[in-house]
Amino acid sequence: MRDIAGQTVEVPQKRKSDFVRDKKIKKEKKANPNQCEYYLVQKRRRCAMQRKKDRRYCSEHIALDDTEAATEVKEERVPCPLDPKHSVWAKDLKFHLTKCPAKPVESTDPWFERNRNSQLRNNSEDKDILDNVIDGGVEVEIQEKKEREEEEVDINQSQMAKYIDILRKFNDKMSPMDVYVKHHPGLDHWHEEKANRKHIDQQSSLVGQLKEVNLLSPQLFYVEFGCGKGELSRTVNKCILHDYKISHQEDEETLTVYGYGLIDRGVNRMKMDNKILKDCKEAPHPLDPVIKRSRIDIEHLDLDKFLESAAPKGVVGISKHLCGVATDLTLKLIFNSSILESKFQGLVVAMCCRHACNYKQLLPESKAFLALNGIANAQDFKFIKMIVTWAVCGPGNDSNHENQNHVSGLTYAEREQVGHMARRLIDESRVYAVNKMIGENFHAQMYKYAESFTTLENSCLRIYRK
Repeated sequence: MRDIAGQTVEVPQKRKSDFVRDKKIKKEKKANPNQCEYYLVQKRRRCAMQRKKDRRYCSEHIALDDTEAATEVKEERVPCPLDPKHSVWAKDLKFHLTKCPAKPVESTDPWFERNRNSQLRNNSEDKDILDNVIDGGVEVEIQEKKEREEEEVDINQSQMAKYIDILRKFNDKMSPMDVYVKHHPGLDHWHEEKANRKHIDQQSSLVGQLKEVNLLSPQLFYVEFGCGKGELSRTVNKCILHDYKISHQEDEETLTVYGYGLIDRGVNRMKMDNKILKDCKEAPHPLDPVIKRSRIDIEHLDLDKFLESAAPKGVVGISKHLCGVATDLTLKLIFNSSILESKFQGLVVAMCCRHACNYKQLLPESKAFLALNGIANAQDFKFIKMIVTWAVCGPGNDSNHENQNHVSGLTYAEREQVGHMARRLIDESRVYAVNKMIGENFHAQMYKYAESFTTLENSCLRIYRK
């Protein structure tokens, strides 16, 4: 309140947001004269890196400078082989590769075996895959990135028509995919609390898939591939705690085999490991699960050695949205381990990202299935991987969904349908391969575990004992 000319006037107090706004204004006024002039549209500001006085842009954005002074400089910058999103001076490339954050981590864990699951054990066809693999961590990663770049294809309308015809013929032979949307009451309280329920709906359905085939038990050890924070493992644990009732007849020793193996090649924050333990301690009937996490690529994981210390009596593989080639590597990992002989109980994997598959890493029987349906080699598979993106890419700027200018000549709706055909072809090849290779005691199936409005990546691969 303030007295002005005999009147009492209320002066509005300065809000916290006003101070923040003032600070932002001050920062903008103190812009560095040698700051890079490149404007970052998404961040609504200029690049904060330094530039040389005679150049407009910093070393990262110098490639965008079209002045004569920058021409020679451009030739000195090369994309980083480990991560093309950034560049490096050509003369410093060798040193940069030793410290680049994208450099693959060399693991000293006893269960690390380089390229172990790039091939099937005792399979001559798969052994040929590795004949030209460069030895060593950085070199292998560079080679893999070069292969991915080489997979980019130019396509014309006649070629596109050929593969669309192949997919439509395949689709005519297939019956509609089954839809099994399940639910577990152990997650009802989370479902009520969350505003965005699409993830909890998917997790509840996947846990329901486990329970339906007797794969939800405190006497099993769950290995989550591509686990991230470990959210799926936590939901599985929550549902086991919900169902679990201790009886006097149960042997305490049987409970020691319960636990979770968390596998991911990335670094993850806000992990669920401790929350799983906390949930168990706070439950009416506490359990004491074994939690074992490893930062490792599935390609290099020796599952037998990883499971040695836990010594489980039964093993179940789980994953929510296991990306592209990781699904095929996981299947190889299972076939390369000894758990199939007695410990393996089943697998439930929600698949995604078929565009990230690698023809070399497919199971031999998968390749045979594809060949029977017109996809005879890696070149054919590249086109299928391109088409498969149509299933999830959305209409983009094509508001009326009738874009006839696409190279395929198809509308958006037609492309989406063909994309689903391509996706199913790849997935069915996996189901076919597993049923051919795994033996008569197991059965593999594929179905939709969620509606498309929940997630467009709604295909699930399930393996279980008959």
